[in-house]
Amino acid sequence: MADVNCRCSRVVYVGNIGFHATEAELRDACELIGPVRSLRLAALDPATNKRKGYAFVEYADDETARSALRNLHGHLLRGRELRVGLAARPSSRRRGGGGGGDREPVGMEDAVHAASLVVSGRPLASVTRYLAARSRQEVREMVAALEATEQLKIPGLGTALEQAQRLLEMFAADEGEVARKKLKRASDEEHAKQSKVVGVQGFFTHRPLLLIYSR
Repeated sequence: MADVNCRCSRVVYVGNIGFHATEAELRDACELIGPVRSLRLAALDPATNKRKGYAFVEYADDETARSALRNLHGHLLRGRELRVGLAARPSSRRRGGGGGGDREPVGMEDAVHAASLVVSGRPLASVTRYLAARSRQEVREMVAALEATEQLKIPGLGTALEQAQRLLEMFAADEGEVARKKLKRASDEEHAKQSKVVGVQGFFTHRPLLLIYSR
């Protein structure tokens, strides 16, 4: 396991919670996996006066959180199967610091977060530190090399490969979010330009009337 714990890796998202399930019932279900440090149930939806059906649950460590991913997902509570996933890392981590470019080091926080997503084994601290010092391009090259030798069945290779793959998935998600924001910004700017054009056209359309009434 990585020698640094990021809090986000200890927090799981629990969805598909029945409207009639109580916080105590949800806590009891989550504590089947291990001690719960905190549980935050979504507030009532003012439109329906019902809970939104999800919660964030913090466990003591990332190993227990990973266990929840495997063992709590699909658990029946009030007739509904719970949906469990690791809570997303904070957006501030994606925007700045390590991992910000193809040639910059990934950084320890992202490497640790990737380790928290691994389910095939216990990620080694040495591998986490190694990945943290690599750039995105180097991680891509590493994954390609490991995939080519995966059939050798070297102990620990599969876990290291999965950790690097989780990093690549995080990169892809980051890049997708950046592209989405750029597209939205361009759309907003185009809309603003069109609004200005319409406003100017409207002014000149009504200007003769304004001149008449101003006399």
